[in-house]
Order: sequence, then C-alpha cells, then structure tokens
Amino acid sequence: MNPKSRKLNSLVSLNRLSFFALLLVATSSLQAQEWAKKMFATLEHDFGTVAKNSKQEFRFEFTNLYEEPLHITGVRASCGCTIPTAEQDTIKTFEKGTILATYNTEAFAGARGATVTVTFDKPYFAEVQLQVAGFIRTDLTFSPSRLEFGEFSISDKPRMEFNVSHAGVSDWQITDVRSKKSYYEVEILERTQLANQVGYKLGVQLKDNIPVGYLQDHLIIVTNDLQNQEIKLPVTGKVSAPVTLSPASLLLGIMQKDSEITKRLILRADQPFTIDSLKCDHPGVSFKLTGDEPKKIHLVPVTFNSGLSPQKVRATITAKVNLNGEITLTCPLSATIE
Repeated sequence: MNPKSRKLNSLVSLNRLSFFALLLVATSSLQAQEWAKKMFATLEHDFGTVAKNSKQEFRFEFTNLYEEPLHITGVRASCGCTIPTAEQDTIKTFEKGTILATYNTEAFAGARGATVTVTFDKPYFAEVQLQVAGFIRTDLTFSPSRLEFGEFSISDKPRMEFNVSHAGVSDWQITDVRSKKSYYEVEILERTQLANQVGYKLGVQLKDNIPVGYLQDHLIIVTNDLQNQEIKLPVTGKVSAPVTLSPASLLLGIMQKDSEITKRLILRADQPFTIDSLKCDHPGVSFKLTGDEPKKIHLVPVTFNSGLSPQKVRATITAKVNLNGEITLTCPLSATIE
C-alpha cells in the first residue's frame, strides 16, 4: 500500500472514530437528562384562551426521587411572554419543588408560546425543557383577573364573585361555565348591555367535596363566539386538612445493621380526634400509642429496626384517624442500611 492510501485510510478511520465519539457523547447527554425529566409531573401547559391583563400562572411540580439533594442554578424562557421562577433552589429527598410560569398577558397579545429551561447542577448537571402556550384576547377582561380563595378549610365553603366584560358585538353571551372538577357551583347573577359592551356578574361556591391540598385549576367560560368559544379563568387556593401529620417525611439517613432509631410523629387538629390505626408496609417499623381518648394533638413514637441485611428502605406509614368521619394520612419513610 502506498503512503497516500495509508494516509487516506487513517483519515477515514479517524473520521469514523470521531463520529462514533460524538454519537456516544450525544446519547450519553440525552440519557443524562432523563433522570431530571422523570421528576416532573408534566412537561407542558396550555393556558388556552385568556383575557388581556388577566393573572395567569402555572406551577410545574416536581419531586426529588433521589437520595442526594437537588440544586437549581437557574431558569430561563425563550420568550418574554413567559416569566419563569424557581420557587425553591434546593430540594431534599422526597420533597417537592415548583417552577412558576407567569404568562405575561399585560405586554403581549395573540398566540404566544415559550420554552422554559430549568438547569440543575446537583446531584448532576441536567437541563429540562418545559413548554408553555396560550392565546391572549384583547376584547375581554375579568375582574378580579383570577379567583384567589387563599387558605381555607373544607368546612368554610368559601364563595367569590367576579365580573366579565366584553367589548364588541352587543349579542355576545356567556352560555355555560364548565370545569373538569365537580366541586364548583357557578351561577350568573346579572347581565348588563351597552351599545358596544356586554358585562356579566357571576358567583362561584366551592363544595365540600374539594380535596385537601393546593388548588390550581380554572373555570372554562363558554360563549356564543364560535371563533373563540372558550376562555379560561384561573382558580387558586389551599385547602387545609382538618388533621395534619408532621414531619411530612421520615428521612432516617444511613444506619448500621441491627440498630434502632426512634422518631416522633405529630398529629394535630383544631378539634379532638382519635387515631384508629397506624401501619407501615415495612416490618421493621413499630408504633407506641398511648390511650384512645380524643385529643387535639397526638405525639406518637415511631421505632425503626434496621435488621441484618444491607438495603435501601422505602416505605409508607399510613394513619387512619377519626374526626367527624375517617381521614387517611400518609408519611413516606426512607433509610439506607450498611
């Protein structure tokens, strides 16, 4: 083989090696992002059709599924129509974090979308991309711009009123108000009509079947405008549990074989209640209940026996309490046995 042929073959081999090296790096990079994507409940949100100057927010929720703490170094958006915020920058094991996406309806109009990029540097580097879309109408306003119920208990059954104003044709109408959830009761209280403007006053009552936890939802206002028939009105709040259990999770850390550790659960309510049962799906967990009389606060020692085998333990404590009916509470437990 002449020197030119050997040189050509060497270049071909080098190019092939470079190609496969780049392919390997790209594949590894994609796989490296997957651990971060798995934490998110959803990777996209469509605000739908919304009113100009209305307050539109969505929280992308994620859970740290790993033993190491997470750390977010930054969030950015590809368009000014969406303003992203990392509401927590450090998230421990089993804790939840949120990326708040605020849709900028004051500065933009029409169809708008953005890619929100979340950057992690711990436990490893990764970037997760979240998609946001929507359509901002300039002929429609809500007052208030969203239904913010704040924090309340189920027994409060809060109620709010809001106004809808439409500029344009005089025969514009609201024909229905819908929701994918069954815990809203909506009624039209009043309709006003001027030459080029139509207004509505509506009332919203929350029913007692609303679940405990954060309320992040929307009502769908259905109109006779066939081109833009549905408009979303955000609904937010926090439904307080009648009974709370703390801590939210028991993180026992690293333990030696054949050892024990005791922690304490606190169950609390505004009214006296009883504990019907406390169970765990791991055999090494035991509880010490003192009496069955109703109390506002129950302090329960929890003992974990590590056993004789090295392992990673992931378990769930389930408490059933009685306060005007049975209520079920859960608490995750984790430990590493060496």
